[in-house]
Amino acid sequence: MSFTFRPHHFLCALCFQGKGYTAGFINNFQTIMDALNSETGDHTPIDIVDHTDSICSPCPHRSELTCDSEAHINALDYAHAKTLNIQSGDTLTWGEAKNRIKENMSLEKFHTICETCNWKKLGICENALTTFLK
Repeated sequence: MSFTFRPHHFLCALCFQGKGYTAGFINNFQTIMDALNSETGDHTPIDIVDHTDSICSPCPHRSELTCDSEAHINALDYAHAKTLNIQSGDTLTWGEAKNRIKENMSLEKFHTICETCNWKKLGICENALTTFLK
């Protein structure tokens, strides 16, 4: 099993709390997280892409390989790719991705690179990231 992620989805996956746009979106994301959080999940390969990915597949804001808010999402992807030192075409395991987050992310960087994300204001990601970075 392998997945594709846009760069900003690595942090979204780390912080996922069972919330989302629709039941289909949440169920899909939960299935992905169940695989990543399984006993062998840290070895799961994730291909980095510059278009919609495994998480996006049932999103109501998706149109083929783009998001209805593509310019906004591209800006998030750019900031996350720069912070995590990744790019489209790279492949990381989930374990490697978590290490990249731990090594390169801080709450200060989170507040900067996720500033425009609608989910940020809910506090879910900040709480999860704070726990993860301890």
